Amino acid sequence: MTCALLLASCVGPAMAALNQGNFIPCGGIQSVPTDSKMKDYSVNKGDTLWDISRKFKVNLDTLRMINNLDQNCILTVGQILEIPYNRSRVHIICAGDTLWDIAYKYDVSINELSRINPGINPKNLKIGEKVAVPDSTSVSVAAVQPSRSYIGYSSLMMAWPVAGSITSAYGWRASGFHHGVDIAGNIGDSIKAAAAGKVSFVGSQAVYGKTVVIEHPDGKETVYAHCQKIMVNNDEYVVKGQTIATIGMTGRTTGPHVHFEVKIDGETDNPLKYLRY
Repeated sequence: MTCALLLASCVGPAMAALNQGNFIPCGGIQSVPTDSKMKDYSVNKGDTLWDISRKFKVNLDTLRMINNLDQNCILTVGQILEIPYNRSRVHIICAGDTLWDIAYKYDVSINELSRINPGINPKNLKIGEKVAVPDSTSVSVAAVQPSRSYIGYSSLMMAWPVAGSITSAYGWRASGFHHGVDIAGNIGDSIKAAAAGKVSFVGSQAVYGKTVVIEHPDGKETVYAHCQKIMVNNDEYVVKGQTIATIGMTGRTTGPHVHFEVKIDGETDNPLKYLRY
């Protein structure tokens, strides 16, 4: 019913470029690794799906989808899971998709996307059609638009937690070293998860006020501070773009904003290396 409503509401060029092919629910996961290179993994005692996704750097939802597991699944010792190891993916076209949108979503060059999908007509995409998506790490740096023209940025990009102006950059300032970026907004504006992961901390800190910390499968952590209202719980899994809190002025702050950090092995790094527009 939801998908029917979405299809009925779609207008303009994007809808004109879509045909009703083999329909896939719009609310479902749209990207899965290709099955050309899979390996088997035998579940060990103490393993969790989260641990396995981190070990092999595979998206948690993707791992569930490949192995037909739901969010409440319980792994058993000796259970065999299929793990993708070539990191290539397939995107299943849904209502409103354009080839440009797909290239943007997966941080790949539209030229590269067109090259490996010679049978795809960008002006006549079909709902349910499969588009091969190369791993973004295999695409040359020149083929992908860097965030803020940063040279040497990571190809594993994150979404901005809020849409706003940076009022304080990463690095040294008069009051000392600033371990993140401050992004201005209005009280109550949504703060979104920069990437999928597991909430590892929810609570108040002396300087940061109400804070959310998310642990990501690739080993990074992101920190969201000065929140007004927190909308997730400890140990909850979140997806990229999910609202996790709202902007506030808790902790030590002179105005409403989110203080955003990226940590690797416990050390902060400049978030602008990982954020994309």
